[in-house]
Amino acid sequence: MFVTAHHLTYTYEGADTAAIDDVSIAFAPGWTGIVGPNGAGKSTLLELVCGNLDIQAGSVTPQIKGSICAQSTDMPPSGLEEFACDYGPEAVKLRHLLGIDDSWLWRYDTLSHGERKRIQIACALAADPPLLALDEPTNHLDADTRDQVARTLAQYGGVGLLVSHDRLLLDELVDSCVFVENGRAAMVSGTYSQAREQMDLRRRTACAERANARRELVRLKTERARRDGVAARSSSRRSARRLDPRDHDGRARINLAVVSGQDGKVGKLSSQMGKKVERAEKRIADAHVAKVYEGSLHLNAEPAGRKVLASMDAGCMELSEDRVLHHPKLHIGNTDRIGFAGRNGAGKSTLLVAMLERVTLEEGVVNIPQEIAREQGRRLLASVKAMNSTDQGRLLSIVARLDSPPERILGGDELSPGEMRKLMLAQGLMGRPRLIVMDEPTNHLDISSIEALQAVLTDCPCALVLVSHDERFLEELTTTRWVFDVERTAQNGLGDTRVRVEG
Repeated sequence: MFVTAHHLTYTYEGADTAAIDDVSIAFAPGWTGIVGPNGAGKSTLLELVCGNLDIQAGSVTPQIKGSICAQSTDMPPSGLEEFACDYGPEAVKLRHLLGIDDSWLWRYDTLSHGERKRIQIACALAADPPLLALDEPTNHLDADTRDQVARTLAQYGGVGLLVSHDRLLLDELVDSCVFVENGRAAMVSGTYSQAREQMDLRRRTACAERANARRELVRLKTERARRDGVAARSSSRRSARRLDPRDHDGRARINLAVVSGQDGKVGKLSSQMGKKVERAEKRIADAHVAKVYEGSLHLNAEPAGRKVLASMDAGCMELSEDRVLHHPKLHIGNTDRIGFAGRNGAGKSTLLVAMLERVTLEEGVVNIPQEIAREQGRRLLASVKAMNSTDQGRLLSIVARLDSPPERILGGDELSPGEMRKLMLAQGLMGRPRLIVMDEPTNHLDISSIEALQAVLTDCPCALVLVSHDERFLEELTTTRWVFDVERTAQNGLGDTRVRVEG
């Protein structure tokens, strides 16, 4: 079965531009990658194809209700109770493949986001829908769990739509990619890496075409100006108004030019140049190249005056009824750059919350959590729109440096999860940050946004604490690691966690 979108267009109420603009794509059985910048329209495309949004223009055939596994893990997935009570072969297989403990299914609110994500995926696959969309399925997951998820998803036999910034996962699963940008979409065959090369080639070609078109436009405008001048001088010479009434020879020459058509030749050539200029301008417009936001930020950030921002004596804390986290004496210094590393459920977020409670700063703490509620995002956006023009411009310049178009931020009433994180960080950077804390900062961000965030945090001189499974991100930004080692129980479950400091 193929699922085909025909000329889909969708505009959110109050938005100046369409979130999805005249998109026509056919999705084949197997996984198709959906990639593009934050806010480009990826999630909207999923909602339309799966029938969760009323189509304003265009159509989707066949009209089947698809299942969407959302980015956020705040709410329990639909079908959780049914899956918890299901001990049929497929449900048991999914529990095994994804490493889900039976007890997790009855205490969703107490689980880590990584554990919740596994349950989300299991419930989505257990329903066996003919059309399944996954929105960032490897958010919150450690490397081993990502491998489990990849192996599990490979067994899905329906039409799968995969939104992800995880390049390895895309390369393992997809046969083609849809690149979404500014509401438009282009499908390219191949794995993500292969498709990315094709898109980069298209971009380079478009850049070259645009440069050539601009040079041609300059040449044509210069030539048009020259011909307009010639035409004006010719018109002046052809005018009989300035001739002496007795200059019969001059009038005869002018009349001969009219009869022979020579009087209109220069003007006609000038008019033709105008049409060539119009075609050249259209050629530039057709050679669209997406804007890339670059440049450095001048941040009003510096280390705090006090040397130690938070400290904790050696001890232990409870993770669950039968699990304990043991830690040495810990502290966060005013210039420390600390990375938390360890598997899901190891207790990283638990220890982070405990350390934040001990921070002695009264201001200058920027804390970006793993998940931001949609209602909080709406309030955040409303506050940005209510800012005076100077502050709003400064904030949006930071957001632009984080690789999100300011016009997209202000263009509607909803933000993508990635845009919410960028906006929260931008607000914090507008002040005088002394400590920046981010829990899974690369979740919900596209690849170019991750690189942009990395560049911004590299330039920030204040203390930095990052909880992340993105090893490359931690290597670039941190100098100290708090490593969470988890003991294994006899039943191959999770035991106590012991924290060690490296670097």
